[in-house]
Amino acid sequence: MGEIIIMPKQGLQMTEGMISTWLVEEGQPVKEGEPLFEMETDKLAITIDAAVSGTLLKILAEEGEIIPVADPIAVIGEPGEDYEAILASGGSSASAAAAEEQDPAPAAEKTSPAPSASVSAAVPAEISRIFASPRARTRAAERGIDYRRIPGSGPLGMVVERDIPAAKAPAETEHRIPISGMRRIISQRMLESLNTLAQASHRLTVDMTAAAVLRKQLQAADIRVSYNDIVIRCTAKALTEFPMMNSTMDEQYITTKDYVNIGMAVATDNGLLVPVIRDADLMTLPEIACISKDLAARTKENKLNPDELSGGTFTISNLGMFDIESFTAIINKPEAGILAVGKIEKKPVVQEDTIVIRPLMQLSLTYDHRIVDGAPAALFLRRIKQLLETPGLLI
Repeated sequence: MGEIIIMPKQGLQMTEGMISTWLVEEGQPVKEGEPLFEMETDKLAITIDAAVSGTLLKILAEEGEIIPVADPIAVIGEPGEDYEAILASGGSSASAAAAEEQDPAPAAEKTSPAPSASVSAAVPAEISRIFASPRARTRAAERGIDYRRIPGSGPLGMVVERDIPAAKAPAETEHRIPISGMRRIISQRMLESLNTLAQASHRLTVDMTAAAVLRKQLQAADIRVSYNDIVIRCTAKALTEFPMMNSTMDEQYITTKDYVNIGMAVATDNGLLVPVIRDADLMTLPEIACISKDLAARTKENKLNPDELSGGTFTISNLGMFDIESFTAIINKPEAGILAVGKIEKKPVVQEDTIVIRPLMQLSLTYDHRIVDGAPAALFLRRIKQLLETPGLLI
């Protein structure tokens, strides 16, 4: 008998995922262990392999649809097998791995698996109710119609996108974009950060003349570093001198870290991700440049491992490449602070009663005032400025 494939539990603290691409079409054979579909979590894109071999009889979750963990997404069975009968009966079982993730009981209590438990894990109790896919709801909203009144041609009467186009579109339309799993989690975490941390900020301007000279000297030696790499290196050193800025807080303790893991915010088409440079305080500037370049490239290509997106102790967000002069960033909870970096711009400044042109850059530090007071936070930011303006102090 065929099997109902359920949404697997992947990624970090995942409760739902979005099907981004099916790699096998309905009616095609699938083999256990071979790629079946790609899904997007709140952190990154993952390729999921087939848990069983057979024929992909029916796809229940369309591309772009957000599916909770343990919801059915497909039916795999033998060619010609009645997939509707499989759905009605609950299927033979979920995959062993999926059932294991959904059943937290100790191994000693699983000496005689009950088929009914597998079925209940694979098929929700409300499987018989009528659904509408996110794309169908979007198309219906654009046309100003109630999708609940449209007969569904999908499995179990689900209203799918192809059921909508015949409806008449109104003169004025709106376009709704389904909220992806990643965007939803980002929104929740940013709001939680603002609501639970006492966020305050300081701002100052840095003369990047010496940093520009250092960068040119390294380029002459065929060592490529960015200004952001220099900021990371200086911030990492400053964090070793101000351990409260490199800490976390819970209800009972403030925990300082003996290591410095710098998170670097990277904008992607799917949302903001923060890969982590581990032990940045122990690295040379060229080492930081090499690792940051690799992390940024793989972040944009969705090729990071989950552990490369966790464990940060402080975050740097740079929007200078977008011509942003300055901004205030939101703390990446549970860290104690985040540094916002603006663009470098040549401006006139007064030095010893003389007006000169200097490359200036604005830094904005957002910090958790529950952990760090205003004066220590100001000293920390001033130390970063001092290191950037006198990079020889890094030696």
